[in-house]
Amino acid sequence: MDHRASQTHPALQEITIRWRGGFGYLSAWAGEGDDNDEEIRRCRIEYLGSEDWAFALHDPATEDYTPAVLVTGSRIGSPTDAYDTAALAHLTDYQK
Repeated sequence: MDHRASQTHPALQEITIRWRGGFGYLSAWAGEGDDNDEEIRRCRIEYLGSEDWAFALHDPATEDYTPAVLVTGSRIGSPTDAYDTAALAHLTDYQK
């Protein structure tokens, strides 16, 4: 994920995924690499088996995750599809 982020959003420090069961929670980090970095929660991915992943977009207003359609038009895709979709919603200020 960090390589993909560095290509599309070079102002970000890193992308992290924290795992809880079959769910992965993607966050972007913006800042100078110190204690003041901003965490931008992006999305949740859910492993469905094989190469299939479900996607839910983070809603900062409710601090919850809502199932959403990926940029591919599907509800199931890859973690990269999830990153690209969430970036459209949450990372416009950090694009090239």
